Amino acid sequence: MDISNPFYIDAIWLSAAFLCGVFAKRIGLPPLVGFLAAGFLINFSGLQEGNLNSAVEIMADIGVLILLFTIGLKLKLKELFRPEIWVSASLHMVLTILALSSVLMLLTYFGLSIFSDLSLQSTLMLSFAMSFSSTVFVVKTLEARGEFDSYHGKIAIGILIIQDIFAVLFIAFSDKKIPSLWILALPIILWLLQKILSRLLHQMEHGELFSFFGFFATFIAGALSFSLVGLKPDLGALVIGMLLVNHPKADELYNRMAEYKDFFLIAFFINVGLVGLPSLSTFGAAMMLLPFALLKGLLFLFILSRFSLQPRTGYLGALSLTNFSEFGLIVGVVGLQIGLIPNEWIVTLALLMSLSFVLAAPLNVYSHAIFDRYKHIILKLNKNENSPDCEPLDFGNAEILVIGLGSIGNPSFAALTQTHGQKVLGLDYNNDLIMELQQQGDQVLWADATDSELWDKVDCEKIKAVFLTVSDFTSNVNALTEIARIKNRPFKIFALSRYSDQAEKYRSMGVDYVFEYKENLGRDFVSNALKTNKI
Repeated sequence: MDISNPFYIDAIWLSAAFLCGVFAKRIGLPPLVGFLAAGFLINFSGLQEGNLNSAVEIMADIGVLILLFTIGLKLKLKELFRPEIWVSASLHMVLTILALSSVLMLLTYFGLSIFSDLSLQSTLMLSFAMSFSSTVFVVKTLEARGEFDSYHGKIAIGILIIQDIFAVLFIAFSDKKIPSLWILALPIILWLLQKILSRLLHQMEHGELFSFFGFFATFIAGALSFSLVGLKPDLGALVIGMLLVNHPKADELYNRMAEYKDFFLIAFFINVGLVGLPSLSTFGAAMMLLPFALLKGLLFLFILSRFSLQPRTGYLGALSLTNFSEFGLIVGVVGLQIGLIPNEWIVTLALLMSLSFVLAAPLNVYSHAIFDRYKHIILKLNKNENSPDCEPLDFGNAEILVIGLGSIGNPSFAALTQTHGQKVLGLDYNNDLIMELQQQGDQVLWADATDSELWDKVDCEKIKAVFLTVSDFTSNVNALTEIARIKNRPFKIFALSRYSDQAEKYRSMGVDYVFEYKENLGRDFVSNALKTNKI
């Protein structure tokens, strides 16, 4: 067998990525850590000449564009203007640049070769690159925990978008390219695109053309149109998604494009490991700077705790942002092109980003357990009791809780109240959804069922049943972990499950009844059809 054959090299690449991803999952880490490791292994092995070599970078770029488009589908413009988002992002960036540039300037006096040639401009450039947090990593970890739509998840995503805007502005000015005069017509162009795309999306059915619309909106209406007027394509993909955020089919489009995003982003993490082979000096520099990822997180925690947020919200948001970014690597490449950063620092930034992912991944996996262990310290950061993310102090006269008010929870809530006449309270951590349902007169409250503070403070003696209707498995497991803290639990728990292994997990965690889709859906369909039609 000729190992140099591109076909065999491709097979080795795919096998390495898959096996490393499986191994990372088995030891409790996100698969993305395994994909990073696969990239480094391929890089060290020298097997870089397969057909996939040229495709990986392209696939990585596609993944990032789709990622930004899907973020736009969940992000409303007004959220970016909340002080805890734009002030936190701006202040954190300024303080991080000042702190890191001071440290880098100090290291230039210690005689280490990689630091010795840095000028003041170079240290400011590198500090700016290291001030960003990773959009890809944060989104993937939030989705893995089922917290993308949570209050702290939206704060973290908002901060990332502000950071990305700073990066786009820097790249635009550093290129010294005058944007096209068509940029003056951009508001009109976006208005037209919003009308056209909304009408097209309304007419889309649920087949392959629906998915193709997502790619058209991302790459043509978004990335290409912005590129033609001299703006960053990434920003175009994000903005086009934001234009469609209020469309009735936005959630369906998000779910469809998320499947493609997950696939293409595998290439992104592999590609990180292929940037360059680290030397002893670049690895040493990365290890010296790695602790600043933790300091970035602590700084975010301190800043967020100054706003009207609960300490847990600030903690989870800050922990998500405890890493270095792919945008920092892009900014670093720009710095290299304009002569501010030596070539070896690009490898250092890539290695630093990768190591920060490895550091942050287990912290995010065990974020709730860490909070429960140290909450007596974290809760001292902010005593605000009027913030919108405060957990309810009581459940009123409710006897049944419905946790999660989405496509399954809302009909469940309606059936319990209207058909069965039960005293029901709905809980969800999507603030916009809660406000909308409250305006309709529904008995619903903002609450995060994965927060131990909720179950510690509220008296559950009146509660007879809890319906877990959240579609995300990990989110339900986190909620069940916190519910298990209640001594002599007075209520029964009912949950939904798509897969039999998840159903077994629920039962092992004390769920009294699990509705398994595949097992019960057909049976209920036949039963109701025969009952209503009297056959």
